[in-house]
Amino acid sequence: MFTFHHLQVTVPDVYQVEDFYDELFCLLGFDVSKKFKGYLPHAEMDVIEYLSPTFDFGICSPKKVFAHDTVDSRKPGALQHLAFKADSREAIDQIFLQIKQLDVNILHNEPREYKEKIAPNYYALFFETPDKLRFEIFHYPD
Repeated sequence: MFTFHHLQVTVPDVYQVEDFYDELFCLLGFDVSKKFKGYLPHAEMDVIEYLSPTFDFGICSPKKVFAHDTVDSRKPGALQHLAFKADSREAIDQIFLQIKQLDVNILHNEPREYKEKIAPNYYALFFETPDKLRFEIFHYPD
């Protein structure tokens, strides 16, 4: 069996959004004091990785030729969204109040149930980061 371990996404400027991702991943339970930050000369890429025992999330710099491109989540090869599972609806309601304080675009205005579009009892918060990446925090009872 194979397990999913890490994901890296390209952002326009890793250092411009580092404070945002520090706050976000702290809210998501990551120990941001353990993040990796550096330059990978073989890839000509700056990278910041938020590490956890089960999943690592990294942001990396674009190639110079793509430095001014924008993100479109529906472009082939793009990340449509990244979802984190919450233990309860209450956990989503609590983190929503904190995420609202970050520089994000809350999609659909608030967390809500998506029984018509996704599944009965599917409760989620969707938001876009300052660099237009889409995140979801959801609870779906097992």
